[in-house]
Amino acid sequence: MSVLYSVRTMSSSPWRRTSAAVATLAIAGAVTSGLAQAQPARAPMATPATTMGTKAKPAVEDCGLGKPEVRPASLILACADANDQAVKLVWTKWTAAGAYARGTDTWNTCVPYCAASKTWDKTAANFTLSDPVKTPAGWLFEKLVVHITGKAPKDMERTVVYSEKPFPK
Repeated sequence: MSVLYSVRTMSSSPWRRTSAAVATLAIAGAVTSGLAQAQPARAPMATPATTMGTKAKPAVEDCGLGKPEVRPASLILACADANDQAVKLVWTKWTAAGAYARGTDTWNTCVPYCAASKTWDKTAANFTLSDPVKTPAGWLFEKLVVHITGKAPKDMERTVVYSEKPFPK
């Protein structure tokens, strides 16, 4: 389209029109002979709202396991040992594209060491689920972002991304 636009906007001198026509034919020849590779047209990425209707709401599998849940009251953040958890989740929004909650991030202080510790600490946090994908179990969120909003130890990261990708069944 831009080549055609350029041809139309050039002055009317015979030399310029001939040059433009030759350039247009050269480009067309290169495309048809395979010298220039056209990019295949790509369909827009499917989302639950576009493929399942606007009422479709993805769920989340805690640590990528278990029964898919919508608006869970808690999520395990440290899947290996459950020593970090999102609790008292209050979901403010749950859509086909993402879900948002306020709640508490609570973690094992691991004093004297994690297996023996009975001491837990906590702080306020925001939680965001995103990146829905279609699975055999339905639409599931794959990404969880935790953003600490309350007081926390100075060496604690304020924003952490967790995978909620479902495990193959």
